[in-house]
Amino acid sequence: MNPQRVVPITGLTLITAFLLFLTATPGFSQAEEPGVFGEVIDVRVVNIEVVVTEKGNRVSGLGADDFILTVDGREVPIEYFTEVLGGTAVVPDAGASGGTVPALAPGEEVGTSYLVFIDEYFARTNDRNRILDRLTDQLPHLLPGDRMAVVAYDGKQVEMLTSWSQSIEGLERVLKKARLRPAYGLQREAETRIFDFSRRLTDTAFGANPRLSDNPGLDVEERQLADLLANQVERVVLAASSTLRSFANPPGRKVMLLMSGGWPYNPAYWVVNDPSRAIYTGTQYRDGERLYRSLTETANRLSYTLYTVDMPGVDTTPVDAEFGDIQEATFRSEIQRDRELDEHLALRTLARDTGGRALIDSAGIDAFQRVVEDTRSYYWIGFTPDWKGDDASHKVKVQTRGKKFKVRSRSGFSDLSRETEVTMMVESSLLFGNPPSAAPLGAAVGPGEKAGRGKVKVPLQVMIPVGELTFLPQSEVWVANTELRVAVLDEQGNTADIPVIPLAIRTKEEPKAGEATVFETALKLRKRKHDMVVSIYDKGSGKILSTKIEVNPVAAKKR
Repeated sequence: MNPQRVVPITGLTLITAFLLFLTATPGFSQAEEPGVFGEVIDVRVVNIEVVVTEKGNRVSGLGADDFILTVDGREVPIEYFTEVLGGTAVVPDAGASGGTVPALAPGEEVGTSYLVFIDEYFARTNDRNRILDRLTDQLPHLLPGDRMAVVAYDGKQVEMLTSWSQSIEGLERVLKKARLRPAYGLQREAETRIFDFSRRLTDTAFGANPRLSDNPGLDVEERQLADLLANQVERVVLAASSTLRSFANPPGRKVMLLMSGGWPYNPAYWVVNDPSRAIYTGTQYRDGERLYRSLTETANRLSYTLYTVDMPGVDTTPVDAEFGDIQEATFRSEIQRDRELDEHLALRTLARDTGGRALIDSAGIDAFQRVVEDTRSYYWIGFTPDWKGDDASHKVKVQTRGKKFKVRSRSGFSDLSRETEVTMMVESSLLFGNPPSAAPLGAAVGPGEKAGRGKVKVPLQVMIPVGELTFLPQSEVWVANTELRVAVLDEQGNTADIPVIPLAIRTKEEPKAGEATVFETALKLRKRKHDMVVSIYDKGSGKILSTKIEVNPVAAKKR
C-alpha cells in the first residue's frame, strides 16, 4: 500500500450525472457488496401531537387510556403520553398509565421551535412582503421558551437568514432584510400567461377547442408546461425537506411555517383546467401524491407539524382582456380561481398529513398568531415502531375511546432505510450549503472532453482517508464497506438522481491514521457550472466523509 496524506480541496461540480467507470489505486481493491453532515439521524420514537376538539372547542383532561392508536389498522400501545395545556406540561393523575414524553417534566413550560420557510420562487414580492410584515408584527406572541429560525428559497439555493433565535428584536431585523430579497413569482406567472395566450389564439383560430375527447392525454404545449411546473414543485419540495433535515433536532415541539407562493397540486389538471376534458394521467404525469410525498414523509419522520401559509391570499391579479367581452373575462376569472383552488389543495394536503392547518386566503394574514394559538394545547403521544429499514410507509390513526371527539394528528411515518437516510442527507447538504464533514474528502475534477451535444465528460478524483474508516478483518484481508455518492446542482437550480455505489475497500494491513487511497471515475455533465457534493458513507461506523466542490465543464477539449 502506498499511503498518501489527504489534502482537502475546496472550491470546485454537475447535472444529470452518471458514473462511467471506477478504478482504484494499486494496493486497494473494490467489489460490489454482497446480497452536515455528521451522524445519520436515528429516530427511535415516533411522536404524535394530537389536537382534540368538540364543536370547535379544545378538549382537555384526557389520559392515555382515552386514546386508541393504530398503525396500519392494528392497535399499538402508547408508551409515552403528556398533555400540554397553555404551553405547560400537565402533571399526570396518580396511577395514570404510560410514561411521560422523554425530556418533558410535569409542570414544565414546553417551548416551540418555529421554522419559517419563505418561498421566493413562486411568490410575488408584494404578497411575500405583506405576510412578512404581519409576521413581524406578531413576533411578540413568542414565549420565553420559544425560538424561531428563518430560511428562504429562491429556486436555486436555500439560504439560512437566521438560525434558532429567541430575540424578537433580532428576528425583526432578519424579517425586514428578507423583504429586500428578490422574489420570482412574476416569472412563474409569465410562463403561464404565455401558455394561456397561445391557447386562446388556437381556440380563436379553430373556433372550438381542438383538444377534446379524442385525445385524453396532453398535447405538446400542455405537456411542456405540466412538466415544467412539476419540476419546479419538486425543487421547492426538496428545498423544504432539506431545510427540515438541517434543523432536525431543536428542543420542544417542532413546527414549520411553510409560506407558499402558489404550488399546483396536480400540474396536468392545473394546466388544462377544463372540466369538459377527461384527462388520463396514468403514471406519466406527476400528481400531488407523488410530488409532495417526500416532504410529508420527512416532516413526519422528524416530528415536524406543517402549517402552510397561502401568501397570495385572495388573488387580485387582473384578468387579461386581450380577447372577448365581459363574458370571456368572467370565464377567465373562473379559470384563475380554479387554479387557485388546486394550489389550496396542495397546502391542505401537506397540513392534513402532518397534523397541522392550512391558512388559506385571508387567514394567511394572521398566520403566526393562529399557529401559536393552535400549538399551545395538545396531547403528545409517543410509541416505538418495529423498525425494519425497508422504506415502507405506514398509516397512523389516533381516535378517542367512548365519546367520539374530532381528532387531528399526523397520518403516517416512513421506515426509511439507512441508504435512503444517507442519500437524503447528502442531497440536503448540497441544496442547503452545509459545510463538509469533520473529516472531509479530497476531490478534484480534470479537463473535460466533449461527450455529445451540450455535454461533457469530466474525470473526478476522490482521495479517501482510509485511516478514518472502520476496517474489519475478513479472511486474510481488512475490509471497509462503504458507499460513494455524488450529488449535483447546476446553476439553474436543477438536480439529478444521486448514484449510490457500494465500495468494499480491501487491504492486507489495517490502515493507519493519515493514510489514503484514490478512486477515479468519470462524470457526464451538461455544459453548465455545477455544485457537487461527494461523500463516502462508512457503513461500519455510520460516519459520512464529504466535500463540496464547484465544476465548470464549459472549457472542454476536443477528442
